[in-house]
Amino acid sequence: MKSLYFLIAIILFTTVASFPQHDREKMMKQKSKLHQLEKIKLIEALNLDEETSLRFFARRNEMQQEVDQLENKADDILNDLEQSLNANEKATGASQKQLINELLNVKTKIEKVKKQFITSLSDILSTEQIARYIVFEQKFREEIRKIIFDRRRSPR
Repeated sequence: MKSLYFLIAIILFTTVASFPQHDREKMMKQKSKLHQLEKIKLIEALNLDEETSLRFFARRNEMQQEVDQLENKADDILNDLEQSLNANEKATGASQKQLINELLNVKTKIEKVKKQFITSLSDILSTEQIARYIVFEQKFREEIRKIIFDRRRSPR
């Protein structure tokens, strides 16, 4: 009888343990599909030929990797700042001020990387295509946010 309970406990544990991994895989698939959709829409919006799209996306991927690293750093700083607020022993104002300054510096670096990317596109894209890219980025992000917000808001 003990072995039966033990077996059931193991089955339940492995089943429950696999749920977060399944959710993570599902989220990664959705993120991948979103990136593919964005690429397709960008190619259409900018009217890119194959060679230009390869050069554009190679440069864009480099920029995105750098931005992702900086955003991860910003997230770490935010976590440290939050921990300083929740700590039993109150953090000093000086340490919080330092974290705030670090966060602002990282956010500034992110914007600088994005600006450098856009200005670097002049050897690949025309001015009109760069303008289309800037407008596309903003509208695409807004559209995705709206879809996510509507999904969360609508009852299931």
